[in-house]
Amino acid sequence: MQPPSSGPLAGLRVLDCGTAIVGPWSATLLSFLGADAIKVERPSGEITRLARPQQNGWSTAYTIANLCKRSIELDFKDSANKQVIGRLLSEADVVIENYRPGVADRIGIGYEAAKRANPDVVYGSSSGWGDVGPMRDMSAVDSHLQAFSGFAALNGAPGGDPEMLRYTHIDPSGGTFLAAGVLLGLIGRERFGSGAHVVTSHLAMTLAMQASRIAETLETNERVPRLGSACTASVPNQCFKTQDGAYIAVTAQTPAEWEGFCRALGASDWLEDGRFKTNKDRVANRAALVGMIYDRIKSRPLRWWTIQFDKEGVPASKPFDIGELLHHDHIRENDMLVEVEPEHTGAMLSGGLPWKFSRTPAGIARHTPTPGSDTESVKVNGFGGSDSDNKAVPGGDGEKRPLQGIRVIELCEGYAGPHVGLLMAEAGADVTKVEWGDGDWSRQLTPHNRAGTSALFTALNRNKKFVRADFSKPADKARIVQNLADADLVIVDWTPDRADPVRQLLAGAKSEGKIILSLSWYGEEGSLSAKRGSELTVQAMTGYLRALGTLDGEPVRVGADIAESAATGMGLLGALAALFHREKTGEGQTVSVSRLGALMSLRSLQWAAISNPDDWLGPSYCLAETDRPRHGYHTRDTNIFVSMMNLRDDKNFFKMLEDLEMLPDVQADERFMKEGRTTIGMGFLSSEYHSLWEKYLTRFESEKVLEVFNAHGGTAVPFPELDDLMVHPQVGALNLVDEVGDRRYLRAPWRGPWTMPDVAPVDADCDEPEEILNSVAGA
Repeated sequence: MQPPSSGPLAGLRVLDCGTAIVGPWSATLLSFLGADAIKVERPSGEITRLARPQQNGWSTAYTIANLCKRSIELDFKDSANKQVIGRLLSEADVVIENYRPGVADRIGIGYEAAKRANPDVVYGSSSGWGDVGPMRDMSAVDSHLQAFSGFAALNGAPGGDPEMLRYTHIDPSGGTFLAAGVLLGLIGRERFGSGAHVVTSHLAMTLAMQASRIAETLETNERVPRLGSACTASVPNQCFKTQDGAYIAVTAQTPAEWEGFCRALGASDWLEDGRFKTNKDRVANRAALVGMIYDRIKSRPLRWWTIQFDKEGVPASKPFDIGELLHHDHIRENDMLVEVEPEHTGAMLSGGLPWKFSRTPAGIARHTPTPGSDTESVKVNGFGGSDSDNKAVPGGDGEKRPLQGIRVIELCEGYAGPHVGLLMAEAGADVTKVEWGDGDWSRQLTPHNRAGTSALFTALNRNKKFVRADFSKPADKARIVQNLADADLVIVDWTPDRADPVRQLLAGAKSEGKIILSLSWYGEEGSLSAKRGSELTVQAMTGYLRALGTLDGEPVRVGADIAESAATGMGLLGALAALFHREKTGEGQTVSVSRLGALMSLRSLQWAAISNPDDWLGPSYCLAETDRPRHGYHTRDTNIFVSMMNLRDDKNFFKMLEDLEMLPDVQADERFMKEGRTTIGMGFLSSEYHSLWEKYLTRFESEKVLEVFNAHGGTAVPFPELDDLMVHPQVGALNLVDEVGDRRYLRAPWRGPWTMPDVAPVDADCDEPEEILNSVAGA
């Protein structure tokens, strides 16, 4: 049995029946948070054991996705194991699976079987494409989701093809959202006394990761362009080449940052230029302004600009390479990279914990055994120890929204904090957003709606109450403090300019049971803590700008705001874990999450792969920096992505080759014929054989190629743009987009026994703060 943990989920029992990354990583996150997790897989091992690279003969991706769990091997189809499986289902508080729909039922571990064994169970399911719709029965890996979800369509050079991130990002991010959905079920059980089946999909969670760009798409009904390292929402927000040939990533989104940017460039006259007065003006005059900036920045070296931007509080960073990350003082001092030592692989690197809990520290140091080594002890003892104390109250109501009655105050701007608040509102929380000073700067991002407010702001701040306050007025400040005192959870931005005012407010609103979620850019301690950050600078500092484009070309950013969505997912998960702990103990605490730490954690598979691999293999790991750009595979008319990860029949593979008119030409290539599925998609030989496959695929229309691959056991998908995806039948079948009047909104990625509240759009700005404040104070 694993040693006890002090984390907020201590005592919780998790049965991880997941495969590949999404399910196992979600269970690993729960284990980091204190849960006792048992990983169960077939005796031959789940499919990720085959992934390259390997360390000491074991897949690094498989190993890092299964840290800190006990490990057992059971054949679910063997009747001799029925009693063992039944016992584990009856003892588990949580069961997690991410098979294709119906598979878990067929092998005897589906929700109905788990519920019969334990009516209190919280059961988390995430299939690739969802449990309904025309793509329901298709398999999926990370790259399929990148291609089909519109994620790849946001990346690339202006006017170029969609580009896939050369790294497995979607799967671990999806695991974070799945774990958060499970915690919603647990909180609902703790509060209202009923277990739950929480259902999501890799597709739904991938859309949640793209909330900002989807907001733009749903607002304008237009295609989001690929802009290299630039961004649709603000200008300047991209990389510029310096005199010494290096690039610097720099962002100026707020009025204060724009003023500092102009001073740093010695261009204060730009502040009076009518073309650049507001962010909307700067976006409209992007080409002129960017050209002027290029001329300035190319005149001095990187070091000069780093000093100037730091001095003026402007977010800026060079793109880091892996060597710099591994030895960066701030990264190491904040434990954003740590060493773990599974007994079967030896020491390897992992991203650190993305949370800091003030009362119940999470942990990553627990033992990770050799796969299967706990089988016999678990067969005899099950989870071990006494019965779980996490049982539901008899006669509970599972249809109540899990956060119903929870009061949340949001003192946040931009993306991550408001997105956490929105997802809590979707689960029933009563969320009040407080704005002061000039208000939330994200109102000024583009594109705007007809009322002149940004699409992002209106998308992430629906279903909330609004308060506009002037903290120079004692009455306003006192009412906010009173609301903070009454809140169950407070979400705050920790930035150098907001830290002290927020601390003063919270100091007057202390409460033993209050949860505070503190979101920062780089962490609240260390050499970078005082720096302002941005989505782009965090991407630069975590190495993501080296996993798109080419090393000798201009940097390309990930078009989705992945640093913000990482902080959203990890922030939500940390806050929900603290709320679960509070429901059991009454104790409140502060949970601190940085965007830098969250994204470093999600790159754990990469850090493990480059620790000490047996060979430099694995296109989504070791080769992520040095490979050429990945656009999938060209057909005659468009791009597709195809994988053979689930293909086990050579006859089907040969039939594919025959239908694509390849077989006569390739059958003399012994290596190609032997390796088969590893020559395409995510196979370790895919780079070597890419041009050979395209030689034949470009002879056919994409519809024909997709039909051939999918008919014979491969999995192939096209690369839709986001505007096309939003009206795709699969997205429609999952009810992920709601229409209110002439507006459309993306909903939360989970479905539980509860219903989500109706969409309540953002109203016009509040012009009478005294009245609003009084109404909130009396709520």
